[in-house]
Amino acid sequence: MSEAVASDMAARLPGEAETPGLLAERHLSLATMPAERGNRRAALIIVTLSASLFLAAVPFATMPLAQIPAFIPIYESALLLNDLITALLLFGQFSQLRSYPLLALAAGYLFDAFMIIPHALTFPGVFAPTGLLGAGVHSTAWLYTFWHGGFPLFILLYSFLKERQGRGLPLAVSRNPLAAIAGAIAGVALLAAGLTLLATQGHDWLPPMMSGNGYAPALVYVIGTVWTFSLAALLALLRRRGSSVIDLWLSVVMCAWLFDIALSAVLNAGRYDLGFYAGRAYGLVAASFVLAVLLLETNGLYGRLAAASDRLEDYAHRLEGRVRERTADLSRSNEMLRSVINERERTAAQLVHAQKMEAIGNLTGGMAHDFNNLLGVIIGNLDVLRATRKGDAEVEELGGEALDAALRGADLTRRLLAFARRQPLQPELIDVNERVCDITKLLARTLGERVELVVETAPGIWPVLADPAQLEAAITNLATNARDAMPRGGKLAIATGNRQLDADYASLHPEVVSGDYAMIEVSDNGTGIPQDLLGRIFEPFFTTKEKDKGTGLGLSQVFGYMKQSGGHVSVYSEVGSGTTFRLYLPRAAIAGAAEQRAPVKEAPAGHGEIVLAVEDNVGMRRIVLRQLGELGYRAWEAENAAAALAILEREPIDILLTDIMMPGELSGLDLARHVAKHWPKMRVILTSGFPGAKIEGGLSGDGLTRILSKPYRRDDLARALRQALAR
Repeated sequence: MSEAVASDMAARLPGEAETPGLLAERHLSLATMPAERGNRRAALIIVTLSASLFLAAVPFATMPLAQIPAFIPIYESALLLNDLITALLLFGQFSQLRSYPLLALAAGYLFDAFMIIPHALTFPGVFAPTGLLGAGVHSTAWLYTFWHGGFPLFILLYSFLKERQGRGLPLAVSRNPLAAIAGAIAGVALLAAGLTLLATQGHDWLPPMMSGNGYAPALVYVIGTVWTFSLAALLALLRRRGSSVIDLWLSVVMCAWLFDIALSAVLNAGRYDLGFYAGRAYGLVAASFVLAVLLLETNGLYGRLAAASDRLEDYAHRLEGRVRERTADLSRSNEMLRSVINERERTAAQLVHAQKMEAIGNLTGGMAHDFNNLLGVIIGNLDVLRATRKGDAEVEELGGEALDAALRGADLTRRLLAFARRQPLQPELIDVNERVCDITKLLARTLGERVELVVETAPGIWPVLADPAQLEAAITNLATNARDAMPRGGKLAIATGNRQLDADYASLHPEVVSGDYAMIEVSDNGTGIPQDLLGRIFEPFFTTKEKDKGTGLGLSQVFGYMKQSGGHVSVYSEVGSGTTFRLYLPRAAIAGAAEQRAPVKEAPAGHGEIVLAVEDNVGMRRIVLRQLGELGYRAWEAENAAAALAILEREPIDILLTDIMMPGELSGLDLARHVAKHWPKMRVILTSGFPGAKIEGGLSGDGLTRILSKPYRRDDLARALRQALAR
């Protein structure tokens, strides 16, 4: 494992102490893991046992035993398998650590394996009487010498490179470990092939090593040299301080290697005696030490790695939890900040608009007052002129035209005074339904045949204190504007009802005082008003009509009259769908009257049902979510139909509460139809700024008739939800 990975494993959360377990996990390789006391004790026991067995076998080393040619292939096959697996594991560790000492050690085990193959093939009497590969009498002995002399040289190279590495001397580390491994394999293969050719095809050039099954004198000197190499390798491993686990067990291997050479080639008399067999047994044991340790330690390392992984996963979960908490805190802070900013912006916009309207009102009021004085002089003089020159046809004609123009000017000043809330009012206790019915009789004749007039008066309308003439003028102005917005004809609906404007509604409209109001609703299905113009429609002389088609004072008169009467006017419009005006007049307080406010029933609460509120207006959506929470419902929110469908696909929803007019490809009606098709048991409540009768006309055939008209109070929402759930 690389140092970067080890560093990552040691990483911890800020402010947390590093655990001892993580410190140990920094050394996840036998090449870097320090040898502990337990490892040294086990190695000492094995070496002591091996030495004892070696000393016990020395007196009997020359004892001849039965010749078993099959022993060689069996023994060397096991040895070959051990060496190949060990080399493979060491190459794997090199690919992770990029340590050239490990590459040298892996190459040594691979060289050991490669030399075993020709030694077995050339051994006399195993596969052929004189061996294969064109072997001579001495080929096998020389291959044994190259084999047992070459491996210690690789151990010496390993120790040399390890020493340089320990002293901090730079060693070139390959960026591509696979290329280094391939080069090492190729080099070892060439070396083994060259030595094999020398021992077989060039055996005549080499001194004789065997005399029958016995040893020639030259073998003693050659094997002595090999044994010296092995001893040097052992001493090189032992002299290093701070040995790693693999260094310790390589020392055990070299001890067994020395015992192997001593028994099988120095102290014995020849082939197939006790020393011959015992020495090779030592060789097999020596080859197994590092492999066994690699496998055992690797298993232990995997266990520690799994434990470290669990700890890291725990750290990751805790860190993720902290990140989620901090993200949630930041999100809440941002939401609060956005809410404060939006509230300030909305308040500032309302203040600017109110100041603008107040300034325009003061200006127009002052001008109207002065203009009335001028008109009074003009009208009075015209009356005097016409009276003194009575009978003069020219004076009558010109004076009459001038007087008509002055009277129209006086009507304009009255409208300006109405906007400035300075017109004299004559309030009286009136029945709203009665006044609406009276004015609609006149409107039916003036609107024309192309406009369908529909009147719906609710029973029990609260009485109001208002100027009846100005109220009729306001309704007439709204009806006339509605007619002009329907050049090809259409439907004009006038409805009445009792409304309670609560604190939530008043918070969105600072000029409104919460309380009881009688409402008059005037709605058309004409061209509608663009959203960017809605903020200006009550300004004097502002009009969307063609030139010479209007004065621009009708709506400003309505606005001024409602303000002067202590009421409120609201507008809701969609381009291409129509416009709805609502006039709210405060309920008259009649001392001792029979009409008393009916006791308000407590709003029916929910029981944890899940409501999906779909509303594109952020302020309205926020109020609805709060009301739903106060009523005991769990709420999801969406700003359009597409977002709502995504929530419906993954969350169980009991009631869909959706606005009809929304931006995007799907309207609220489209969303309701989709829900009715795919979730037929889901309750649906539609909301809109248009009057209910108009919306229901747009829902024919859908079966979705639960309508909640804006603005609605919390109690209205509560009743609509309970009625929907009761269906």
